[in-house]
Amino acid sequence: MRKLLPIALLAMIVACKKNEDTRTSINYTGKWFISQTVSLQYYTETNGDTVYYRKDTTNYADSTAYLNIRLTGYTTGVAALYLAGSLDSVSYEYKTKEYFKLDSTLCVVGVVNDSTFNFNTLIYEGEVVPDKVLVTQDYFYMNRR
Repeated sequence: MRKLLPIALLAMIVACKKNEDTRTSINYTGKWFISQTVSLQYYTETNGDTVYYRKDTTNYADSTAYLNIRLTGYTTGVAALYLAGSLDSVSYEYKTKEYFKLDSTLCVVGVVNDSTFNFNTLIYEGEVVPDKVLVTQDYFYMNRR
């Protein structure tokens, strides 16, 4: 019995050790109302030049568009995106504080606090035009109500 007591105490200490990984405390999970989206498309040339050819801005009235991110696992979840009258369910995957994925699309966090969440997507399509890469970026500006 005396030999088991130190082992049991050590096991309790290890089991109660604080988890310092903050991935589960992602502060942008939940429902966000989209106020504006900006879509950019441009080509980057092999010499580094950028040629913009499209910019679309859409403003949304209160509660007409939203993104709702719910965790279902430690770093994964599902997101409901309601935009332009259409509801889409996509997978969510946490990468780092600055990056996450919606389905296979890489998203870059710009601003996140209690009331504001802004991010943009990055999609690269190589060789649509010879020696150029087509880049599509969608910026999402959201807030909580």
